[in-house]
Amino acid sequence: SECDFEDSSCGWYELTPGDGFDWIRGSSENVPPDYYDHPPLPDHTTNNTKGHFMFILKNSSSLYPNAVLRGPWFLQSASGCTMTFWHYNSGISVGAADVYLRFKGVQNKTVIWTTLYNQGRRWNQVTVQLGRITQPFQISLAKISLGVFDGVSAFDDVSFKNCSMPPAVTVCPNYTHFHCVHTKACVERLQLCDLVDDCGDGSDEEGCSPEIQCDFEDGLCNWKQETSGEDVFDWTLIHGPTPTLNTGPWKDHTLGNSSGHYLYIESSLPQGFQDTAVLLSPVFQPAYQPGKDGVWSYQHHCAFRFHYCMFGSHVFSLAVYQRTTATGRGLLLWAKYGDQGNLWHRNTLHLHSAQPFQ
Repeated sequence: SECDFEDSSCGWYELTPGDGFDWIRGSSENVPPDYYDHPPLPDHTTNNTKGHFMFILKNSSSLYPNAVLRGPWFLQSASGCTMTFWHYNSGISVGAADVYLRFKGVQNKTVIWTTLYNQGRRWNQVTVQLGRITQPFQISLAKISLGVFDGVSAFDDVSFKNCSMPPAVTVCPNYTHFHCVHTKACVERLQLCDLVDDCGDGSDEEGCSPEIQCDFEDGLCNWKQETSGEDVFDWTLIHGPTPTLNTGPWKDHTLGNSSGHYLYIESSLPQGFQDTAVLLSPVFQPAYQPGKDGVWSYQHHCAFRFHYCMFGSHVFSLAVYQRTTATGRGLLLWAKYGDQGNLWHRNTLHLHSAQPFQ
């Protein structure tokens, strides 16, 4: 789960070694001294020229060389999984680099990070959200050179955090946790029926009510677009990255790959500032009922759980309202403003209403 490339390459390997454009493990003394007038590159781990990292060595003039660094295979990852690495991409014609997910037997690759140009003579830190992946996967770092490669591209100190599935235990805290049927792990009760297999055996997603869940893989389920009031445009169902560079997520939250679907709004033209797109839930029955002495009491704890991504320099706001009338916005329950990073965030809202609500 962690590699600084000091002692070995930890299972990372060049896909097509010997084609004249390769990722190789070495230290700054392996980078040729006249390498495009670049000063000796200090290793990120040790901050000196003795330390080791992966870098690209070019010794061919082929027009379309590819350098692809592949990591070890992982069986699966937990929902909180992130990958952090340090990347060096410096030079006039250093070119683009992509990090993508590969799945066994699947042709389509899922890009999870990209860089396009010279990032300066320094190491840059990158954190990528992998999330819950339920099948074997591998990380690839691909460097594309268009004949001219003038610069230094390097990779160091890769680590994976919160990626292990919860361990098996004999007993769970009764009221707050659920004991997974086969894996015997403990997961919080708020993670039951949230469309994420947190147990690893799917038992936390069994016996749920599909009519009050939606992962948007097959359309809007029983949600619908608002057609009146302050609604100016609609939410769009897509898969893969959003059309505008440096906005939106790279992949959906449900499947964690480029074939999974999600809803998004495009905030660039023709949309203007404060144009609004409203999505409506079905109408729910009251989350209260009259108890003894006419006092209202909880019928059950009603929780609305969702995942959102707000990424881009001109994101304005995302808000959740609860209304008990057929028109208007109703009561503001939650709002978020501005860029929240290229991540899916989870949120839970507890709902109370003595009347039918939406």
